[in-house]
Amino acid sequence: MNEKQNRHIIDILFVISLFAMFVLSAVFLISIGARIYSNTMDNMNSNFDSRTAVAYINEKVHQSDVSGNVRIGDFDGCEAIIITNYVKDLEYITYIYEYEGYIRELTVRKDIALSPAAGSTILGVKEFSLDGISDTLFKCEVNIDGEDDYSFYVSTGSGGAHEQ
Repeated sequence: MNEKQNRHIIDILFVISLFAMFVLSAVFLISIGARIYSNTMDNMNSNFDSRTAVAYINEKVHQSDVSGNVRIGDFDGCEAIIITNYVKDLEYITYIYEYEGYIRELTVRKDIALSPAAGSTILGVKEFSLDGISDTLFKCEVNIDGEDDYSFYVSTGSGGAHEQ
């Protein structure tokens, strides 16, 4: 009878240890899955931010790409894409620039002077730089997260990308 009781305890201990191994394996797999999911989401967010910056700048430039309306220049000490538009014989200027860690946009009438702080924030960045390559091409470099630099070229079909 004593031998039968010892055998029964060993059977119970075996089942409990098997269950404990199952629980530990499940917790281990869940933690690995959570880490993979977190890394994937971080990469997706970084890619989304970089694509957003590229698409935004490209779209703004190409929207206003009329002879000489797009150029690179200085806006109150900030390197900027300067886009000139005319609405009912009034001249409006749109500046796209980096100020205090954000790509910003500001559209004002030419005769109104505002500071770079007045612009609407578009996207947080670590660095943003512009370089006129030719009359119809400029290079834009964006660093969003402090690690990866994104460089892209924007072409203006009408000319005017150099600093003036």
